[in-house]
Order: sequence, then structure tokens, then C-alpha cells
Amino acid sequence: MGNSLQDQLLKAGLIDQKKIDAARQDKKKARPPKPAKKARAAAAKPQPTPEQLEKAARDRELNEQRNEVQRQRAVAAEVRQLVRNNRHPRSESEDDKPFHFENKGKVKRIYVSAQTHKLIADGKLKIVNDNGVFELVPPDIAEKIRQRNPSLVIDLPEDKGPDADDPYAQFQVPDDLMW
Repeated sequence: MGNSLQDQLLKAGLIDQKKIDAARQDKKKARPPKPAKKARAAAAKPQPTPEQLEKAARDRELNEQRNEVQRQRAVAAEVRQLVRNNRHPRSESEDDKPFHFENKGKVKRIYVSAQTHKLIADGKLKIVNDNGVFELVPPDIAEKIRQRNPSLVIDLPEDKGPDADDPYAQFQVPDDLMW
């Protein structure tokens, strides 16, 4: 649908379609080209000041710190869930004996039954620090926890075989020896 005046002139025979098309072409050529959208946006946006740049850098740093804290909380929650769902059941009784182990340079102990003591010594149970409470979990769960936070899994020293020239090799030292 064209301009009503053009339609009327066309119907009256005063102009023909070629003249209308030529007029449109001339009108397009006479119009200055539009600047690109990006160039217009860049020209309209003022340059940031050094204070704004510093504030943006601080904001990015704070966001990274917040994200790291959230990530650590998520890992802690995963570990807590793994420990609670897979911990070895322990019940206190009169015949429990202490199992000694080292954690961060200090000797710690947990009281366990004789059967559980043997499982720990054989490596069938691992000790995990769950917010200051030491729990026993299977080795595969301990490895999952180690992947998330290696400092929570307590590694027991491996028993080395006796040295060939050790004169006391035939004498076994019990695990629960108290001085």
C-alpha cells in the first residue's frame, strides 16, 4: 500500500511507476548512512573512571571470595552427609579399648570394641574427622571424602615388615601398649 497522493497521481496518469521508483532510489541515496549499533553504543557510553575500575575489581574479588566460601560449605555438607550415611556403628561398652592415632601432630584416641579395633588395624575401616568428632567409615567412602577434602581423612602409618638385621623382630609389640 503506497502513499495516497502517489496512488491518486498514478491513477490520474500524471506519473508512471518508473518515476515513483526513481524518486524512492534518490531518496535512499540522499539519506546519510546510519552508524553501526556498536559504534553508537560506544559513543554514548562514557569511559569509566579509575575509581569505578577499582570498585569493579574489588567487587569481583568479593564475589570470588563469596563463591569460594559457598563452595567450601557445599563440600563440608557433602562430607557430613557421606559420614552420617556410612559411618560404622559404635556403641560404648565396658570392654572397649582405646585406639590411638595421630592427628595434626597430636595423639588422639577413640574407644572401640576389639572387633572394630582389628578392622581399623587391618585397614577395613578408616578414621575421618567430622568437625572434631572422629568417625569410622569404609575405605571407599574415605576416598570420596579425601577427594573433597584430604585433610579430613586420617592416614594410619603402614606396618613395615621387620628389618632383616633387627634382633627383636620375633617379638611383637601390641597395638594397645600403655606406658
